[in-house]
Amino acid sequence: MVTNLPSRTVTAWVIRISSSSSTKDQGTQVWDSLLQNETPIEPNASKSHFISHIIGAPLPEKVEVIAGVWADGEAFGQPALVKMILTNRETEASANERATTLLQKGLDQNWTRKQYLEALNSMPASGPIIGLRSTLLANQNADKYEVLRRLIQNMLDTFVGKSVRIRSAKPRPPVASKQPPADIPHPSSSSCDPLAIPPRQVS
Repeated sequence: MVTNLPSRTVTAWVIRISSSSSTKDQGTQVWDSLLQNETPIEPNASKSHFISHIIGAPLPEKVEVIAGVWADGEAFGQPALVKMILTNRETEASANERATTLLQKGLDQNWTRKQYLEALNSMPASGPIIGLRSTLLANQNADKYEVLRRLIQNMLDTFVGKSVRIRSAKPRPPVASKQPPADIPHPSSSSCDPLAIPPRQVS
C-alpha cells in the first residue's frame, strides 16, 4: 500500500523491489495515472500496488519509491527514471496524435471499415493503433456507415482527450529527495505499513 502523505497530488512513480536475501534488486515497476487512465493520488490517499514476483527468486521484502512526478509537473528522485516517465508520456502522446490524424482523415474522406484497416496496417505498431485495429476487426457492424462514423468519432475523442491530458502535464526540473525512501513489509503481511511518497515525509 502506498500512501501520499505530502500535501501534493502525485501522478506517477517508480518503485524498486528488493530482498534482504539477495544482493540484486528484483526490478522496478512504473505507475502513471496519465498512461493507465487512473486517478492521481491525492494527499493522504492510498493506492494498492501489485508487486510481481519471479518464481524461484527470494520474496520481495523491500519496496522503495525512487522517482515520480507531482501533479504540478515537478519531478523527484533519480533523474534517469524521471526521464523514463516523461519519455513514456511523450511516446504515448505522439502515438495518440498519429492515431487522431489518421481517424480525422478517414472521417473527412468517408473511409469504409476496410479502408481504415488498410491504413492501420501501414502504421507503426503502438497502443492506439493496435487498439483501433482490434476494435474494427471485432465490430462487424462497423461496415454500416453510421455505426462506423459513430465508432470512429468516439475513438477520435478518446485519443484527443488523452493526448491533451498528457501534453498539459508540463514537466518541471526534478528536486532532490531529502530523505531516503522507507521500507515496507512483504505485501503478504497482514499489517503492511504505508509508504509515503518522497521527498517530504516518509513513514
